[in-house]
Amino acid sequence: MNIKNKISLIGLVIFLAGCATTTKGPSVLPVFQDQITSINGINYVPLIVVCDKFDLRWSWDTVARKAGIQNKDLYVRFMEGSDFVLVKDKVQCMEGPAVLHQGALMVPVSFVQANIVPSQYKSQEVYLPRPKAAVRSQYLLGKVVIDPGHGGHDPGAIGRLGLKEKEVTLDIAKDLKKRLEVEGFVVYLTRSDDRFIQLARRPQIANNYNADFFISIHANAAKMKNAKGFEVFYLAEAADDSAKQLAEQENACLKFEQASFNVVSSGDLEATLWDLVSTENRAESIQLANQICKEAKKNLWVRQRGVKSAKFYVLKGARMPAVLVEVGFVTNRDEEAKLETGAYRSDVASAIANGILNYREEYQLAEGFTK
Repeated sequence: MNIKNKISLIGLVIFLAGCATTTKGPSVLPVFQDQITSINGINYVPLIVVCDKFDLRWSWDTVARKAGIQNKDLYVRFMEGSDFVLVKDKVQCMEGPAVLHQGALMVPVSFVQANIVPSQYKSQEVYLPRPKAAVRSQYLLGKVVIDPGHGGHDPGAIGRLGLKEKEVTLDIAKDLKKRLEVEGFVVYLTRSDDRFIQLARRPQIANNYNADFFISIHANAAKMKNAKGFEVFYLAEAADDSAKQLAEQENACLKFEQASFNVVSSGDLEATLWDLVSTENRAESIQLANQICKEAKKNLWVRQRGVKSAKFYVLKGARMPAVLVEVGFVTNRDEEAKLETGAYRSDVASAIANGILNYREEYQLAEGFTK
């Protein structure tokens, strides 16, 4: 093992051991003096109080035990019991883990002061309000980014009768947008016409809009003309050879880009840390995929191929539940004929919309997303 690899390995061990080398944060600022709780020798502050004071949107997932805060300039994700935290696209290590204390999620004051408190407060004698005994707020889950696959000089899959994937996906995406807007969602499209958008740019658009969902719509292709069906993917290692082959097929449009999309990493440690947080929304993505497949099974006369995993570049980097929907095989004559019709495309959009609505209702009942 060379010296560089040894250093990376030692750094990884230290980091995963609980950030043992992290130094204590700065002394407490006046803004926190009457809000501090000492836990295991570390100063903590309730996250909800910080959010209320600085007008930050926040969420709490009771199933995954994860919390998030954000505004137009800030994006932070915490996990109960972990001292790792995701700040935008960077992993940091806090002085101590996020912990539940007397019904509130507490985070180290040193992290909040360094990463969340606006600069104008750091020199003022200002005090945060005391936390309320119980926090009950309205649910906040209503922003979707829909990604019509391919576009422009990248036609995607082409059917035996000439149907182009890029045309199918755009039409379904526009229909889906209208349906979700009727249900109160704010919806954005990564493209609204026949243009090419780089794969790395698509999830970034969703991140920039602080979306609650990212839905990438595609149509499948196979050498075997009898291959057919509807399936939904989430980001993870390929479940089988067919999923791996499909991911390679959809990722092939990287050849149209000036530079391939890769996670920028300065070493093994940073790459490993990114892997630790890339699964943040995996459980939610699987649940969303299941809901969409359930609706497709009820409403579409098509073979159900189910929920699968694969490493699609277009889902990489999304900070919210994200799925890739394969609406059918344009290389299958029967499915190509269906997908050529506006009526069937509308049925597909309806199934996807109902799946999203079911997911939202399920999480509202579980108090998964609140403000």
